Amino acid sequence: MNRAEELIPAGSTPNSQNPIDAMHQRQSLLIFVDILVLTYLTYIFTGIWVLQAVLGLLVWSGYRNRRPWAYQGGIMVLLLASLLFALFALFNAYIFIANSDISGLLFMFLMGWASLSSLRHVRIHFHPYYRSIYFGTQMQMSGIQQSEILATCPGCMAILAVDPLQLSPKDKCPQCGTNLVSKETAEAFGYDTSEDE
Repeated sequence: MNRAEELIPAGSTPNSQNPIDAMHQRQSLLIFVDILVLTYLTYIFTGIWVLQAVLGLLVWSGYRNRRPWAYQGGIMVLLLASLLFALFALFNAYIFIANSDISGLLFMFLMGWASLSSLRHVRIHFHPYYRSIYFGTQMQMSGIQQSEILATCPGCMAILAVDPLQLSPKDKCPQCGTNLVSKETAEAFGYDTSEDE
């Protein structure tokens, strides 16, 4: 087994499922849900849904089975959904401003969150490690020491080479600043976390 396949989120308990496979399953589910939403909205505005549903399910099935042709299709579905959610957020902001309708504010935040979430999932597709796993290619692992493992930041999913024996509760992700060791894990290993609060 390649050491890169031993990737675990920093500070978490390893499980039997490869985290990249779990991430791919979450991406597949999100793409499926976004296809359902896009198909429903296409039906509402045009009355046509069969072509959208067939194409969407074809992209989803291909993406789920890691077909190379479906990779860009999955990204496009996420981008379209993000754009659509952003437009609905703007529309609901207008509703709130024009009518002082509190439900417009609620839906504005909900649609804004959905738009940003979809964009965050698009970003994952441009990470070289995720691409190499999806396409089944080997990634060069130069620069990693024998005592280091690859771990993902629990906050931003950045892939980090860490020495698990050297991790402390004060270690933070260089990308987003999230603690790499949770408070619970630090306490379980006897670290005093009261001074960090």
